Amino acid sequence: MKKISEFKNLIFDCDGIILNSNKIKSQAFIDVVSCYGEEASSELVKYHRSNGGISRYEKFGYFCDKIAKDLNLNLTNLSVSYLLEKYSFEVKKKLEECEIAQDILDFRKSSNAEWYIVSGSDQKELIEVFKKRKLIKSFDGGIYGSPSSKDEIFKNMIKQKKIIPSDSLYIGDSRYDYLSARNNNIDFVFLTKWSEFHEINSFAIDNNVEIYKEFLEII
Repeated sequence: MKKISEFKNLIFDCDGIILNSNKIKSQAFIDVVSCYGEEASSELVKYHRSNGGISRYEKFGYFCDKIAKDLNLNLTNLSVSYLLEKYSFEVKKKLEECEIAQDILDFRKSSNAEWYIVSGSDQKELIEVFKKRKLIKSFDGGIYGSPSSKDEIFKNMIKQKKIIPSDSLYIGDSRYDYLSARNNNIDFVFLTKWSEFHEINSFAIDNNVEIYKEFLEII
């Protein structure tokens, strides 16, 4: 991979990269469905951690379509929209207070690239949080999130000529981050500091992906 300073577009995942929020999100998935029992919570958070990077829309869809039915839960008043509303209420305030990756933001001052966020988080919520935390101006290329998938977001960015794949680097912490970048011929590196992807080291080796703990190591 070429030096980070040679890329014209730097694209960042949010949770586990810009914000130390992976544990916050995992706990919120547990809390939101805890009223349906411990097994339901356990199954959802297991699915969430195994599918880091995909949107909450897909995860709660899986809960309603698969987990709830397998556990014979009462589906009265249980819907994806209901769970999404509860989840958003749980996480938004905590996202406004959690730790920020200051080393990445410090690099913004010397970087001539366009900066983007491509996240599995809800796009509207992300923009509100980044405005609240005064991060919005750092990501001059745009902030993108669900309900569109990362793969769809990248395809649209390329189609609209916002980015050229060969000039772009995506920095993420999940299997799906890597796959979304690979599917669109975008260079990718793993950042492990706050990741909940437990197989990240072996996956990186098996797929010949560069892996770093701290952002300063990438620089």
